Amino acid sequence: MNTTAYKRVTTPTNHYQQRTSRLGLKRIRRKKSVLNQNFFSRFLRHSFVRYGLLFLTVILLCLDIALRSGAFSKIDTAVQENGAPNHHQRHVKRRGMRIPKKLNERYKHSDIMEEVGDKSQRYAQLRKVYDEMLPEEDTQRMRAFVERLREREYNTIMADDMNYDIHNCPSEPPPNYPDAWANKDILINWPIDDTNPRELIYQGLCVFNYDTEYDKALEYRERELPFIIRNDPKVLRTTERWNQLGYLEKLIGDEDHRTEYSPNNHFMYWSNPRHKRRKPNEWKPPTEIIKMSYRKWLSHANITDENKLRPGNEHWYFRLIGCGLQDRCGTDSEYLFDELAFFQPRENDLYMSDPEEQKGIHCRFGMKGVIAENHFDGTRNMIALFGGERRYILSHPDQCENLALYPKGHPSARHSEVDWSNPDYNKFPEFEKALSNEVVLQAADVLYLPTVWFHHIVSLGLNFQCNTRSGVSREYMKEINACGF
Repeated sequence: MNTTAYKRVTTPTNHYQQRTSRLGLKRIRRKKSVLNQNFFSRFLRHSFVRYGLLFLTVILLCLDIALRSGAFSKIDTAVQENGAPNHHQRHVKRRGMRIPKKLNERYKHSDIMEEVGDKSQRYAQLRKVYDEMLPEEDTQRMRAFVERLREREYNTIMADDMNYDIHNCPSEPPPNYPDAWANKDILINWPIDDTNPRELIYQGLCVFNYDTEYDKALEYRERELPFIIRNDPKVLRTTERWNQLGYLEKLIGDEDHRTEYSPNNHFMYWSNPRHKRRKPNEWKPPTEIIKMSYRKWLSHANITDENKLRPGNEHWYFRLIGCGLQDRCGTDSEYLFDELAFFQPRENDLYMSDPEEQKGIHCRFGMKGVIAENHFDGTRNMIALFGGERRYILSHPDQCENLALYPKGHPSARHSEVDWSNPDYNKFPEFEKALSNEVVLQAADVLYLPTVWFHHIVSLGLNFQCNTRSGVSREYMKEINACGF
């Protein structure tokens, strides 16, 4: 009886009962749906919910507008007042983002380039003070100031035997330019460790005046020949500013920067071999890479006690690096692109052959007696001096085999194995046949070195040098390839 009753309740026995059951199920489902809809409707009727959603929508719209306008760039007031570098702003234009209005209201020096440089408030204030103190329109003042920094003149020892005048070079480069002489004679006339200036030197490079011989310099540059150009107003301006008492201390600050330390006055570049098997037996790094502030380096370098500056004593080589358009360079000296506007990555026929291939700006501050061993670089090189004097001994790439270089794969490859302070002609007989010429860079001089030209550098006193590289020329690769590189 109970079982039958259960079946009658739960199991329809005819078509009418089945249809009624299905309709009831639909009503139940519809009712649940209506109940759900009513729940959300009642929920949305609450004012705090509506206002909350409206507020959230406004916030999202504001965030979107702020991101598009660049308001969330890293140029916030706190960072700028502390003088921290802005690595974001140099890419703002390339990313198609609008420069924040706050930045546009700051002081802008005449050489500013939005894509590179230091956009901090600290730097803007520093430049404003010195730009007002040293107006850029007065080129006569700048030139007179720089002339006082050039304490002496250097003359060519073999001037009578040359077919051109280095101070009045022809527009068409002379055959076999630049003249070169026996490296042995150059070192006898002026030994490497001797920092006392010589009146007569073996100079073969032309010296061009920016105002009157710019076209000549451009012709030599296009022929990929080394030369010196001087009296560029932009270079004069930087030189004058950098030689103002205390300016570099304010510019660089107290942050530590890469510094090379040597127990003597010789500095040779090196890198750790990728493969241990290539590491020569008993080889040790010739220098040590440390961190040091500019003030601390200056306390070592700016001394007058000659006994502390002897070749066998400790020496330090201070460095600054500006990355520019290079990403992940890992340094914070972007103000170099403001200070050295002539080295900015612009279309520039003379200083910047290939802006897209620029490898930043590198500055090396040398103390008296520092020697950068003879080597070649694989790119074009523009080198500017802003104070002091540096002696450069230059060699054509065809002298590669005579300079006895460390082989490819050595930690100091591209560098001469010969100790130029005391050449061993028995061990390196080919070095006696090497030909070179020399030049002394002075304040506001810019030297152009084509790709793979050899240079040996001696700091004749406290000095400030910066260089930039832009692209590779192929004119001398045959000679370097024949030498094993």
